[in-house]
Amino acid sequence: MSITDNTRIIVKVCKLYYEENRSQKEISGILGISRPQISRILSYAKSNDIVSVKINNPFALETQLEKAMLNKYPLKDAVIVNTNGLTEQNALEELGKQASNQLDAYIPDGSLVGVMSGKTISAAAKSLKLMERKEIEFIPLIGGIGSDGAEWYANVIAQNFAERAGGKYYLLNAPIIVKSKNAKEILMREPHIGDIIEKAKKCDVAIVGIGEISKNSTTVQAGGISMEDIQHLKESDVVASICSSYVDKMGKIVESDITERSIGVKLEELNQCKTIIAMAMGKGKIEAIKSVLIGGFIDVFITNIETANEII
Repeated sequence: MSITDNTRIIVKVCKLYYEENRSQKEISGILGISRPQISRILSYAKSNDIVSVKINNPFALETQLEKAMLNKYPLKDAVIVNTNGLTEQNALEELGKQASNQLDAYIPDGSLVGVMSGKTISAAAKSLKLMERKEIEFIPLIGGIGSDGAEWYANVIAQNFAERAGGKYYLLNAPIIVKSKNAKEILMREPHIGDIIEKAKKCDVAIVGIGEISKNSTTVQAGGISMEDIQHLKESDVVASICSSYVDKMGKIVESDITERSIGVKLEELNQCKTIIAMAMGKGKIEAIKSVLIGGFIDVFITNIETANEII
């Protein structure tokens, strides 16, 4: 007779293991049953409903939304954060804090991490605790977004991440958009600009934001892009910006004169990147977020409950 045919023994082993917190070694000594047999009994008990495991999940709603997100969009992972009852600024800070707690899982040792500008990523960088990773480097994916909002700059974010992760950082000393394609070509010939862009294209992990095409976008608020540029993008049916690329509502990348004048890495140039992590939230960004998710450009998406409900 097999050991798993004896229900009394199975129950006794389970009670000792689950209720009395005895180790398999201790149970082996008490009952005179080998440890491999005890392991078989415990596995058998779970698979045959003798033991049922209940997980008291304090993130039940978030977990449900994460599953729905993965079913709807081509993502590898999703992280949903509860910001209910918080002001817009506090919600942004909470999202950044929770996002920073998850980053360790997506960044292996020795990674080159590309970072965008933006308020959410800035909040994550400032909230990051010391990462248990070795030889990590952070590099900006785009140039400076304007004369205001310095803490949102990719340069500052790369520095903040590196200081908290114990890693190295690089600086891209150039504006995000210049007046002409010729001006961009001249700047790109500068080694400290062109070389940084080429290195950024080879990043292993990218942490990006998703921008809306409106006067409320971070780039407009910081003075990096004009309302004339916004109108031009809207006329081209663009609804989202990510890195130095622009995406329409069908999830297609739209070539633009603005892209040709932008100093930064295009989304399609991140072909060596193993994991692209996007952080975004807010009603004003729903259409932009949907377009980027539909396009399948990102691997991990981090947002809050309200935004998740809208895009699901």
